[in-house]
Amino acid sequence: MTTPRGFIQQAAPETLDDGLKQLLSTWSEKAYDDHNMLLTLARRPGMLKAAMGFVRYIYGESGIEPELMEMVRIKLAWNNQCRH
Repeated sequence: MTTPRGFIQQAAPETLDDGLKQLLSTWSEKAYDDHNMLLTLARRPGMLKAAMGFVRYIYGESGIEPELMEMVRIKLAWNNQCRH
């Protein structure tokens, strides 16, 4: 199955273990309601857990101010010509 955004198949949500389902639920609650990236990474659960560890650190545990993180996100989107 391809998505409008690419050719990598996503993991079917019903095939995820309870830990990954909880991660998706938390992501929806605290971040975004878009699961495209997470379901794609969920095809390799180790990769998803590593990526989420990085996200958890950057947005929760690091000393980086939220305003600076937002500026970095905007600059990255600009550099990558992101349409969002």
